[in-house]
Amino acid sequence: MHSSWTTRGTAIVALALTALGWSTVTSAQTSTPARVEAAVDQANLAKQTQNPVSSLISVPLQGNWDFGLGDRDATGTLLNIQPVIPFPITKSTNIILRVIMPLASQPGNDGVRVNGLGDVMATVFFSPAKAGRVIWGVGPVFLLPAATNNALGSEKFGTGPSAVALVQPGHWTIGMLFNHIWSVSGANDRSDVNQTLLQPFANYNLGGGLAVGVTMEATANWEADQAWTAPLLFNISKVAVLGKRPVNFQVAAGPTVASPDAGASWRFRLSATFMFPR
Repeated sequence: MHSSWTTRGTAIVALALTALGWSTVTSAQTSTPARVEAAVDQANLAKQTQNPVSSLISVPLQGNWDFGLGDRDATGTLLNIQPVIPFPITKSTNIILRVIMPLASQPGNDGVRVNGLGDVMATVFFSPAKAGRVIWGVGPVFLLPAATNNALGSEKFGTGPSAVALVQPGHWTIGMLFNHIWSVSGANDRSDVNQTLLQPFANYNLGGGLAVGVTMEATANWEADQAWTAPLLFNISKVAVLGKRPVNFQVAAGPTVASPDAGASWRFRLSATFMFPR
C-alpha cells in the first residue's frame, strides 16, 4: 500500500514538473515574439517622428538653451510646444497641421530678463496619403503676432510658402525642410519680416527605437546686416513607453556655425515627443 502511494506521488510530481516546464517554455516562446514586436513598433515610431509629414499625431516639447548671448555671454532659454495633427481631406491627400508656440526667457540689454510667449508659427502641409520613395509636403506657413512682449515678437502678421522632402531608405532618414515668410500687415513702426528657414536633417536608426542624427536649423533675416543664424545639432534619441504612451526622448547639442555678433555660440536641447498612434 505504501509502495502504491509512493508510485502515485512520484507520478503526480513528475506530471507537475512537466507541466511547469511546458508552461515556462511556452511563456518564453510567446514573450520573445512580443519583445520583437515591441522593438519593431518602437523602430517604426522612431522613423515616423523623423518624418515631418507622417500620419502620426504627436506633441513635441522641445527645450533649448542658447549659450554666449551678448556682451555678458548670457543664456537664453526657449520651450517650443509643437503639436502635429494630421487628418485626411480625400482618399489620396492628407493635411498635416504643425504649430510652434514658443515660451521664451531671454536676457535684456539692461540685465533684466524678458519672459513670455513669442510669435506663433503654423504650417499647413498637403501631402500624399500613400507615401512613395520620396515623401513630400507643400503648403502655406503663417506667422501670428501672439507675443506677450514686444521684445519677443515682430508685431507682424506674415505668410509664405513651405515645403519638405525626405527619403527613408533602410535605416536612414534624410531630408530638407524649407519655408519663407514675408510680413503682410502689422505695426508700421516695426521692421518688416523677410526671413528664410533651411533645415537639412539626417538620422540613422540603430534599432529598437534608438537613433542618432544631425540637423542644421539655418535661418536668415534678410532685413538685418548679419543675416544668418545656424546652429548645427548632433542628437541621440530613444523611443520609450511611459505607461501605455510611447514617447521619443532626445538630447542634442552643437555649435552655432553662423550668427550675428551678439548671437549664441552653441545650443543644448532636450525634447520629449508624446505620440498618439492610431
